[in-house]
Amino acid sequence: MIKTKLYNDLVLITPENGSDAKELKQFSICKNEPFSFQMAYKLFADENAANNPEELHFFIRLTTELNVSVYHVANVPVMHSFKKISPKLPIGMYPDVLMPKKTNPEIIEQAVFKGVGYKDVVGHRYVEGGEKISLSAYNDSWREVWFSVNEKGGESPVGVQKIKIELFDLAYNKVGENELILEVIDAMLPEQSIVYTNWFHNDCLADYYELDLFTDEYFKVMADFLEPAVRNGMNMVLMPAFTPPLDTAIGAERRTAQLVKVKVENGEYSFDFSMMKKYIEVCRSVGLKYFEHSHFFTQWGAAHAPKIVAEVDGKEQKIFGWETDASGEEYVRFLRAYIPAVREFLKGEGLEKTTLFHISDEPNEDHLETYEKSLSGIKDLLEGCLVGDALSDYRYFESGLVKTPIARSHKVMDFVGKCDDLWVYYTGGECFDGLSNRLIQLPRERNRAMGTQLYSYKAKGFLHWGYNNWYGRLSHGLYNPMVDPCCGFPNAGTSYSIYPDVNRKPLQSIHQKVFFAGLVDMRALQLLESLSSREECEKIIVEHLGQPHAFNTPDSPDELMGFRAAVNDRIKYYIENK
Repeated sequence: MIKTKLYNDLVLITPENGSDAKELKQFSICKNEPFSFQMAYKLFADENAANNPEELHFFIRLTTELNVSVYHVANVPVMHSFKKISPKLPIGMYPDVLMPKKTNPEIIEQAVFKGVGYKDVVGHRYVEGGEKISLSAYNDSWREVWFSVNEKGGESPVGVQKIKIELFDLAYNKVGENELILEVIDAMLPEQSIVYTNWFHNDCLADYYELDLFTDEYFKVMADFLEPAVRNGMNMVLMPAFTPPLDTAIGAERRTAQLVKVKVENGEYSFDFSMMKKYIEVCRSVGLKYFEHSHFFTQWGAAHAPKIVAEVDGKEQKIFGWETDASGEEYVRFLRAYIPAVREFLKGEGLEKTTLFHISDEPNEDHLETYEKSLSGIKDLLEGCLVGDALSDYRYFESGLVKTPIARSHKVMDFVGKCDDLWVYYTGGECFDGLSNRLIQLPRERNRAMGTQLYSYKAKGFLHWGYNNWYGRLSHGLYNPMVDPCCGFPNAGTSYSIYPDVNRKPLQSIHQKVFFAGLVDMRALQLLESLSSREECEKIIVEHLGQPHAFNTPDSPDELMGFRAAVNDRIKYYIENK
């Protein structure tokens, strides 16, 4: 027999032990709310059977009026436990990859012939053209299926909705059944207000699939990888005007990824933005609204220029790089020609007010003088623009050097209440003492908690450095994250949110989905605030999660889900009594 259990999206289901968490029986959502849950399953011995199989193949019949996507969950081997992770978590196989799998069409036809139901067989309803999924249960490990309601948008019918999940073996005998009741509240979540970006690494994508950058073939693959980013809340993308000077050893170079064509004739600079325009068109086609301009100076100090290639008197060559002083006369002259030109181009694209410019990534307390000196040569040209950098030191904002601080999560409380345009970011290192992060090993409630924290901070944006960075540290080596999810780092999942499939298609991750659920929580709070008051929202947060603070995250999935249920109850109350 197959034993099945339904859980919320925060429960960790391990192959060895499954989970002893509270099973999910019912919950509530708003009409346009994306909502995910899981089904764990395992083959157990039947005492009445003469022989018990070690494995059993089966397929799913899903009966519901809701739009539900279905994925098989694959585990990845996390073989290192970062010493800063608190509490210390074991190495082992962790579920993270969401994999659609197609069923042989003949099985579909046989199922129809046997009366199982053409529309309901396996995964998305068949008539909707979705992926079909067949599964295998084993007697020595727990496996799982991931369900996402409203994953691609749309509205659910109001009222009590049932999701019936039936399991059939290949002889069409029912071998398992589960049911989830979702109450759909007659309310619409507001559109996501926070700007959310994960840095998209074009060179990494091109290297992984051996593609030439910015060709039609490349742009097609790029669009495929950006679509699930948008589906999971990302609305801003990094635009490599020049090769981004990120995570690169001093003196080393990443593959040239430069959208702007530069020409130097008789010592004068001119710029061709046609490739940048194409890049913007591709990004807009999948729903991205905001853009980041790559950094004007190198990471960790703003001391040098990024790699910039140009056609000089008819020959292509590198004109700036590590050998270039950031505040040197020629580079400043270049930037003073470039910045007005790119601003005019962005204005023509309607993006001048929705593009974030960066100076240098992660300057620290030792870089104040260098950062200020580099910025001084171009500061006047960026008046009226959105300009911000990831940083930990409050003095960069206090002194006026950074107008839009993107505060590292363990230092964010230095900025909260003092900044009207606060953003937040983290790397993989902020995983100690209760801090939120999206690492695969970290309890998922700490991942999802960031959404509620962003609401409490009144944050305008969130930034993460790796959407598809499958390089190792300082961009050395290319990794397959399904084989080595650490990708050369000490913490699995820190450098990416998406997995690359063999057929140039993206595979979503659980840690990507859980972070997005936090952004949905933020929207639910904003809805409740519009119906009631911010004070009521803050009261619910304190009652269920404690005082808002970067180092205060939920202790269990039940704690966070209880908070969200309380928010939904108040939304329902105001909707029904308005």
